[in-house]
Amino acid sequence: MKTSDKTKFTKRLLLVDGHAVAFRSWFQSDSQSVVPGFLNHLMSSIEDHNPTHLIVAFDPPPPTFRHKIYSDYKANRPPVPDEFLEECSNLFVTLDCIEVEHHQEEGYEADDVLGTLTKSASSLGFITTIITSDLDLLQLLTDDVSVEVFSQYWPTRTFDVERAKSHFDGIEPRRIPDLKGLVGDRSDNLPGVKGIGAVAAKAILNGDSSLEDVYQDLGRIAELPIRGAKRISRLLSENKKEAYKMRMLATIVVDVELDIDIEKSLCEGVLQRIESSLERT
Repeated sequence: MKTSDKTKFTKRLLLVDGHAVAFRSWFQSDSQSVVPGFLNHLMSSIEDHNPTHLIVAFDPPPPTFRHKIYSDYKANRPPVPDEFLEECSNLFVTLDCIEVEHHQEEGYEADDVLGTLTKSASSLGFITTIITSDLDLLQLLTDDVSVEVFSQYWPTRTFDVERAKSHFDGIEPRRIPDLKGLVGDRSDNLPGVKGIGAVAAKAILNGDSSLEDVYQDLGRIAELPIRGAKRISRLLSENKKEAYKMRMLATIVVDVELDIDIEKSLCEGVLQRIESSLERT
């Protein structure tokens, strides 16, 4: 859905993956500061999408429930610099000053907050746009949810359901966790099912199949016209528990109990307050 089409709706929610934008601001800043870059990115997003409502979600300090289930979750990532955390503390103060709703939820990642808000917003009649650098959030796509993904490696891309399906070679966005249950996710240190690669996993899922569908008929997998089909069927049988565990870890939670009133998270006046704040920095 184009931005011009979205403005026809009276309620337009902009959700921001706070740490994704903060890290980009940190690494792009010569002085390794977060606030100016974050505010500029936020201002550009507001100008591009013209939201009526705005909420920023941040990751809490670990552990989250995923770490408790799988101790090696994200264990491959370097520690976050103390200077960055201090800059984020300054950012939280700034967001309070410019009256932008922001939220952390202990035990859950920002993705889970964004997922829960997205689901709630849809039930309230909102059109939602999510700003992030994380393709994991594409699993939240629906007809009234789009995801804008920025990156240091390629131009910003806006995904709807059809573009996400194309990106994942026909896999429905809601089946992204099932895909990761099989192939894993290197960035989150999730191994998936050893011996099953992306090509085989996409053939197994066949667009819109779930792990439940797969395990109901492993005989079908053994007959697929792909190399090593019988071996793949055996690997699935031997690693069923691991596949489901990896999928659970890759699934964004959409029912976190949050103390947030979306209807009150108005964007009115935020642009002017951001401009005033930038003038003082």
